[in-house]
Amino acid sequence: MKKILFISTVDFSKNGITTFIMNNASQMSRDNIKVGIVSPNKIDLETRKILNENKISIYELPYRKNNPFKYLFNLIKVIKTNKYNLIHVNGNSNTMVIELMAAKIAGCSCRVSHVHNTKTDHDVLNVFLRPVFNYCVTERLACSYEAGKWLYKNKKYNVINNGININQYSPSTNSRVLIRKKYNLGKNDILIGNVGGFNFQKNQLFSLRILKSLSKEYKLILIGEGENFKNIKNKIREMELSSRVILTGNVNNVSDYLSAIDIFIMPSRFEGLPFSLVEAQASGLPCIVSDKISRASNLTGKVIYLPITDVKIWKKKIEKEDIPDFNKREQIALSNFNSIRKKGYDAKSNSIKLEKIFSNLIRNKEFK
Repeated sequence: MKKILFISTVDFSKNGITTFIMNNASQMSRDNIKVGIVSPNKIDLETRKILNENKISIYELPYRKNNPFKYLFNLIKVIKTNKYNLIHVNGNSNTMVIELMAAKIAGCSCRVSHVHNTKTDHDVLNVFLRPVFNYCVTERLACSYEAGKWLYKNKKYNVINNGININQYSPSTNSRVLIRKKYNLGKNDILIGNVGGFNFQKNQLFSLRILKSLSKEYKLILIGEGENFKNIKNKIREMELSSRVILTGNVNNVSDYLSAIDIFIMPSRFEGLPFSLVEAQASGLPCIVSDKISRASNLTGKVIYLPITDVKIWKKKIEKEDIPDFNKREQIALSNFNSIRKKGYDAKSNSIKLEKIFSNLIRNKEFK
């Protein structure tokens, strides 16, 4: 029996890596594969319930950052005791070597890395660890060609798209009315929105600067949490934007919030290929994003890329944006669905592709 262990090197919460693991682990479990997930933090009750319903084993090892050696030994034990055929490590840099090394020591012959970004906060460590990483890894995957080229250099890798469950993001009039009523948004208010963790990469401060430059009918909704949440909250107060900014924290119904938004922005400093941008396009939203984001993310041919060096450029582009009425937006979303599917960003199709790669790797190792 195939036994696959998905490992997240970032907190298992509301982020792209978690979404990717949840989508694929759930699909593979339904295909009668024994699946486990390793998280470096305590998983929330709602996510735990979903994993339990899908018969996915959970291993919480909260030592990765503060005690990597303890984490390493515990991970070795998990892999060895449960006899996993393949481990799939999801992260942003060569620090994934910790998990790859644990698997090698535990005797797991299929050790897959999967990079989800085009930059790391640990540049020096990333370079230092590369030789050991290359020694331990047996298969390389990436969320985009840019991410793979950045981490793997001249090594061979496969791209697995960050697919979504497309139909879940169909814009809903009912959701739009409910969310906008919840936050006391008027008929003439134009809601700009962003979904992402509050951190250096996602650059929420730039979103605040954009809002400050716009007239008062523009409002901003920031969906997510993270290490910079408190700092952004203070900045909102300092910039006198409290009446115009909505902070939701993490939510489980992102699609409902996308229905309430009029323009989606993403001024990230760097990205792989973000789930939230794929979701925004599926919802039929006009998308204005950083030019640091891969052009491969333009699945509909309608995404606008701008430099994050000048707020004025964003201001002008947002003000000129022709916001469609909701009936037209539903038609746009339907057209976008077809484009997203054709480009290969359907979650189920991606999961089938990933499962095929895993099966071939395990089969090849068994025959050797």
